[in-house]
Amino acid sequence: MKKLLFAIIFFLQAILLCSAERNEIVLLTSADNPPYEFTKAGEIVGFDIDIAKIIAEKLGKTLVIKDMPFPSLIPALVSKQGDFAMAAITPTDARRENIDFSIPYQDNISATILVDSDEFSYMKDTNATFPIALLEGKTVGVQLGTHHESDIRAANIPDIEIKRYDNVGTMVAEISNSANGNGTLYALIIGEVEAHMIAKRNPKLCSFPLQFSDSFAIAFAKNSPLRAKINEILESLKETGKISDLEIKWDITQ
Repeated sequence: MKKLLFAIIFFLQAILLCSAERNEIVLLTSADNPPYEFTKAGEIVGFDIDIAKIIAEKLGKTLVIKDMPFPSLIPALVSKQGDFAMAAITPTDARRENIDFSIPYQDNISATILVDSDEFSYMKDTNATFPIALLEGKTVGVQLGTHHESDIRAANIPDIEIKRYDNVGTMVAEISNSANGNGTLYALIIGEVEAHMIAKRNPKLCSFPLQFSDSFAIAFAKNSPLRAKINEILESLKETGKISDLEIKWDITQ
């Protein structure tokens, strides 16, 4: 009798567990990229995270966030470790070979972060696009797994050295060392919004837009049934101005 009772209890617990799991939607992200996703007071927050929360709410799901290095996001999606990924991800042809994307939810352009110098005074006055020819013979940092490396390589800049970093924080620490006279990194290549925020917080750094443009989209495993549903939600958020409201909240200026 006891064995039967334990079996029934185990069966009911299994049903409840499966039911709870079906009510969850798992977001994969890389929380080292303010203002899009970052950790504040022990909680992962940001522009992308707010959008993900709205998506989960409209789908009637509980959002579960899994944080991991940016280069791990696509393999994790492919192996079904999460339902979707948001981390200021740019759709590219190479990525589309392995995963699918939503409609874009924000346009963005690339930018460079440099040690501030009188050399760049004329560009500050006009907010000019940074001439990539100035990167000739320089050491430039990019985040591993992002499209910035392929953009820079495609520009065929002579004698450029590209250093690849696992996360944005390490890159910023490296360029800050250069600002203090202790490093060899000349510039970082990153999204313009992130670049503007980083330079704003560090008076020894400055940022300028580059000629490369891109957009951000949500990533899914191939043929995910969520893609169509989330596209509808994104369309609604754009049409009602909610995306714009979140851009204001997170001080995202283009």
